[in-house]
Amino acid sequence: MNKSILWVLLLASSLQTSWAFSLAGPVGNGGDNWQVPVIGYGPPTSLVGPKNIGEEFRRNVPVVYYTYDANFFGYFGTAGAASIDGTMTILNALTNVDKYSSQLSEFPVESRHQNYQAQALGLFDLKSFALGVMTEQVGLADPIEWAWTLHDRVLPAGGKCPDNEEYLVVQRNFDYFSSPLNQLQYSPYINNTLYSYQIYEACTGGNPLALSVPYSADPLADLYSPVAAFAIGWGDYYTGLTRDDMAGLRYLLSTNNINWEDVAAGSLLGVISTNKTNPQSFPPVGATTVNAAGFYYFTGNTNGGFGYGDLAVLLSFAKTNDLPTLQAAYPGLVINSYSNSLVWSSNATYSSYYTNLIGSPYGSPPTFVVVTNYTGYYQTYYYYQFGNLVTNHYYTNSVATLQTLKVSAPIGSPYGTPVITNVTVKLTNQISGDFFVLPSFQNGVCPLDIIDGTHYNVLATTNLLTGGSTLVSNNTATVSNAVSLVTYFTNYSFAINPVTCTQTTPTPALYQGIGNIKFVRADYDSLLGQFWQPVTNYYTMVTVTNSKVGVQHLQRVVTQPDFTFSAEDLTAGPAATPINFVFARNLNFDTANVLPRLAGPGTITTPTTISFNKAGPVFFNTPFSTMDGTTYFNQTPGGDITDFFYLPYFVWASYDGTTNAPVVFPNGTSLDNLANQVLIQVSPASPLPDGAAGFDYGTQAIQFTATGGAFTAPYTWTATGLPDGLVLDPNSGMLSGFPTVYGTFDFILTLTDTVGRSVQWNYTITIQ
Repeated sequence: MNKSILWVLLLASSLQTSWAFSLAGPVGNGGDNWQVPVIGYGPPTSLVGPKNIGEEFRRNVPVVYYTYDANFFGYFGTAGAASIDGTMTILNALTNVDKYSSQLSEFPVESRHQNYQAQALGLFDLKSFALGVMTEQVGLADPIEWAWTLHDRVLPAGGKCPDNEEYLVVQRNFDYFSSPLNQLQYSPYINNTLYSYQIYEACTGGNPLALSVPYSADPLADLYSPVAAFAIGWGDYYTGLTRDDMAGLRYLLSTNNINWEDVAAGSLLGVISTNKTNPQSFPPVGATTVNAAGFYYFTGNTNGGFGYGDLAVLLSFAKTNDLPTLQAAYPGLVINSYSNSLVWSSNATYSSYYTNLIGSPYGSPPTFVVVTNYTGYYQTYYYYQFGNLVTNHYYTNSVATLQTLKVSAPIGSPYGTPVITNVTVKLTNQISGDFFVLPSFQNGVCPLDIIDGTHYNVLATTNLLTGGSTLVSNNTATVSNAVSLVTYFTNYSFAINPVTCTQTTPTPALYQGIGNIKFVRADYDSLLGQFWQPVTNYYTMVTVTNSKVGVQHLQRVVTQPDFTFSAEDLTAGPAATPINFVFARNLNFDTANVLPRLAGPGTITTPTTISFNKAGPVFFNTPFSTMDGTTYFNQTPGGDITDFFYLPYFVWASYDGTTNAPVVFPNGTSLDNLANQVLIQVSPASPLPDGAAGFDYGTQAIQFTATGGAFTAPYTWTATGLPDGLVLDPNSGMLSGFPTVYGTFDFILTLTDTVGRSVQWNYTITIQ
């Protein structure tokens, strides 16, 4: 296609900041209907179009799941899967986007590096290409391509192309810099490099007829540095995202970015409905019970059994009992965290006797002596943080009886004087009160977060004192020879509202950005792709309604992978223009909530399939002088870096900046790995038995063993994603240790044999 350069426009301005980003969305939707193929939008130029401020498309699911199909494993094997896992490791290393510094100094302006051996061999790094694809999948477009965007192309009546063509160019690259209002600004700078543009015009032929093509104002600048620009060639590889990429990701996912949008398909919203006009009361009970509304309440020393748990009893019990014992005694009690320590304790034994004190005159009467003997021992104390315990009353100054002593009558007392029996040791400043337990949001149960705190006086008189007491009209008493202990479990009946928990399909709302996305691998049970075990994921979204922030509890049942990585022949043919596409992917945009006269906002939805070309080494042949008069087979691939026609040539590989030789795909063990992935069986199966934070998981005796397949022993076992504190012995396959965190964890178990063949499985373990 013959092209004429019409004119070149250079805009220079002072450097404000070092990064800028473009937002990806569907081509030509809504207010962007001017984006048409004739001026460079849509395939094959680009799969996405650039969106304006406030018209972004983003993902709003905090956890997504990815896997590999049989086509991928058949060509790339487990080594290829490990390469893509490396891409996800880079993304999973990112934390909440709002936690980074305002200048994003944690990220470099260049993350692209070269492996010269791979460059000489014409190799493409699979991990780096996957990282470039994933930046687009989270909503970022090429910031250099769209820094200057061709908006209109008009040929006036009687004009001649290209001499009289007229163009309008707009900017779709945004620079977020610190200013009093924190505005988004349009910018021609990307990672410290200033870009201008040229307009290319073809006049006739196939689309596109015109393009705005960027170029650097500084010929010595570091060009096309962002990962989202996807400018990667032979021997290049990425080590992570650049400052430019992170700026765009922060804009999309920030909790300050509030958009009208749908939640992920397949999500159900937990809805709580109440009726304050008909409160229910806890009835008196005689045992640990769950009432109709789902509240746990416990009996104890409640002075009449009104159904409230004795807080002092709970705290004393929790102090000296481990987690399983505590949860068995108090079912429904959620422990957010706990720890334990050894303390030196002692038992006190009191004894009394009469003796003559040393040095007393002869004939002195005996003296009464009380002796306390201590027996020391180590005791484990536990420290718990409760997640759903509500105290009805809480006191720190109650009185408790520690011990009653029997003491003989004083020396010299008349014959027959009785033993003193009511000498009582009392403790003050003791915690006491009552409590109940709310059901937690787990296993699909909605949280009950609306409680009527009203208390009702149900007794005419209260706190009657016993033991020689006389009650007078002002509710005071005269007490003789008795110890009065005050209890707080009288004259109150706690009222609750009837609560109904249901799950409904959520409707569009104003949602904050989710802050971060985690990518979890969850493979097919069979490489045929027929059995993918559904995953249930609980998450929350923050909504804004009438300037008030609320939290929605959502459940998403994932019935198919969000991302599937595959392999297929993507080379055009047989009579088409000889273009060798490196990869193919789909992007699903939800445009249902695009605002009037705009092109957004919206969301990016799943499922997504990303396929890499498995055509193998491709050799371009031509009889024309463009190939320097020789066939491609007689030239070194990539040897002449000025020759455009070498670009279609590539071979997939995996490499980095070390001196290790690149791993070239397909490798010779792929077929073995394919068979082993199906035939080798590992026991025990997932999920593993639960453990408890702070306790020895080795008591579970979890030892992995493998049977079937064609692996050569001895094996090496490794695991990624284990809870902190757990370790896997690489030789025996024994899982042990003391986990230090609680929650449900997905980890990848890998078995490798003596010749380097490996196979992986996904496991789940819950730490209470």
